[in-house]
Order: sequence, then structure tokens, then C-alpha cells
Amino acid sequence: MEIRYESLLVEQALASKYASVMEKMLKSMKGLNDIKPMVYDFEKKFAKYIGVKNAVAVNSGSDALKMALMTAGVGIGDEVIIPNLTYQAVALAVVYCGATPVSIDAQKDDLQMDPSHIQSAITSKTKAVIGAHMFGRACDVEKISQICRKNNIIFIEDVCQAESSRIKGRMLGSFGDMAVFSFSYYKPLSSCGGGGGMMVSNNKKINHIRRWMEDWRNDVDLLKLGQRFAPISLMDLIVLQVKFKHLKEIIKSRNKVKILYEQELGDLKGLVIFKDKEGVESVAQNFVVCCEQRDQLMDFLKTKGVLVQKPYRPFHKMEIFKGRDKRKFLVSDWYARTALHLPLYSFMHQDKVKIVIERCQSFFKKNK
Repeated sequence: MEIRYESLLVEQALASKYASVMEKMLKSMKGLNDIKPMVYDFEKKFAKYIGVKNAVAVNSGSDALKMALMTAGVGIGDEVIIPNLTYQAVALAVVYCGATPVSIDAQKDDLQMDPSHIQSAITSKTKAVIGAHMFGRACDVEKISQICRKNNIIFIEDVCQAESSRIKGRMLGSFGDMAVFSFSYYKPLSSCGGGGGMMVSNNKKINHIRRWMEDWRNDVDLLKLGQRFAPISLMDLIVLQVKFKHLKEIIKSRNKVKILYEQELGDLKGLVIFKDKEGVESVAQNFVVCCEQRDQLMDFLKTKGVLVQKPYRPFHKMEIFKGRDKRKFLVSDWYARTALHLPLYSFMHQDKVKIVIERCQSFFKKNK
């Protein structure tokens, strides 16, 4: 039996509900523009869930991030501070705006961006800070917010990997000037293999981005934007509406896996796991472990039928950014050298979780 990341269980469980909602929607529509009221309804529900006043559904998390930067006025000659350890779309969104990404290292105890490095990275060109919450956990939004306010800099939360996670009971995405979400396939609230994203804020200013998605005949605006931004699709909207009603069950299933991994792998000598800090309630989107024998562990698990995911490549190691920054990124280097992501997904069967645990334990017992 092969155990790997699997997103289809939740889709199979909800397939009949998707079909029912699609049939109901299509029969109620007189034209494709009738999707708009349905989109607005979902936006209101999502905004209320996060605890903000405004939300705009878009084509993807990457587009949401580009739009957030453009709304913040980021452009040629500006700098945007980002975590060195995150998904490549974060840096590429900055490059798309003509600005320069300035990356800072992570903290070793939780792999989140280290706020102690932000102040020294700020220059007269700094326009914004993107705080990406990685691996379902929260970066230190309180410290980052304080630094941004002190320096009159826009704070954008990237919640693409931490939707439904909280700090002191408050939802991530409600701390920044703006926040972006992704609904890609491996998230708790996800589309069915498609895309979809959301941009939220307490500022009504973000509502003007609807024009960027709808005014597709205006050549002047399109040339200025440099891209045709697309709205969320009908299929993605249907899936998200259904999953939103079942989100508590989905989160509960993921947390069961996370807790089991933490309980059974936490005492293994030679394996580093990461737990929530005080006041943080994370919803796992993957399960990261670090091990100095990482490559041997990956090979061993593969021979035993457990397929793990490789770590992200830190920005300073990517060809497009290589050599730009001469600073040292010790934690990012450590993560890149030692990390792997164990299988974790919605409705993952407990027997599969136990097999992954047993095979990890077997490796360390063998290599004691």
C-alpha cells in the first residue's frame, strides 16, 4: 500500500453535494453574469468568518497577492520585505510589480519569518512587508504590525498556507492592512483541483479590484495592469461553497492527524517537529519534520511505500535570486538541508497515519 499526499478523499466524500449545488445553480441562472450575486454572497460569508469587513474573490492566491501589492501602490524602484522561506509566488508577485523582494531568514523554533530582522532590512525604498504564515502556523503578526506602523509601511498577510488558523482566538487574515488566501487543492478550504483565491481587508479600497477583473475591454487599463486578471470560476465557487459548510469536519480530520504525529514522533531522537506556540491554534496544511539524515530517511520511507514531499527551496538558493543578497540565511539553509513533509490531508485514515509513524520509528530504531 502506497501512502502519499492525497486530496481526492474529501472530493469523493462531497461529490454528490457538488453535483446537487451545480444543478441548482445552473437552473437558476439566466446568463453567466448571474454568477456575480453568488460570488458576493460567498465573499460576505468569508469576510465574516475571518472577521473583516470586505472580501473579494479572485482567480488564485497568486493573483490576490499581486493585486494586494498593486493596491498598496508598490511599483518600480520599491522594495518589499518577504520571508526567505516561503512559496516562490510571493517573491514573483513582487517582481511582477517591478519592485525588489528583500528576504529575511526564519526562526528555527517555528520556521516563520524572524521579525527581529525586519527593522534592519527597512530602507527609504521599503513600501510593504509580506508576512507569510507558513505550514499552517502563524508568523508573529503583533511584532510585524508594530514595526510596520512605526515605519508607515503596508503590512500584507499571506494566509495561503494557514487559512482557519488563529492567534489568541483571532483569525489570521484579520491583522494586516490586507490579507490574501489561496484555495488550491491541498488547503482545508480548497477548490477541486482548480484555483481560486480571496483578498480581504477592513478597508473598502480593495473593492476597486473588481474593475480589474471586469473591465476587460479597456485597452489602456489592461496595458497599465500588464495582465488580464480573471474572477473566480463557477466550478471553484460551487466547491468552495459546499466545503465551507463542512469546514469544521475537514479541520477536525486534519487536526487528528497532526495530534497523532506530534504525540508519536515528538520523542524520537534525531527528528525535529514543530508544535504550536502559546496562543496559536494552527490548522495543519502539511506536517514538516527536520532530520540530519533527511535523504536516508526519505529513501527508507520510499522503499516502505511512504512518499514524502521535499522542502521548499529558499529564495536565496533559487537561480532567479541567487547572488542578490549577500546576507546569511542559516535557518533557511538548515531547513533546505534537513526538512521533509509527511503526508497529511483531509479525511486521512488513521491506519495510514499510524503506518507512517511506525515506519519513521523503525528508521530511527534501525539507525540508533
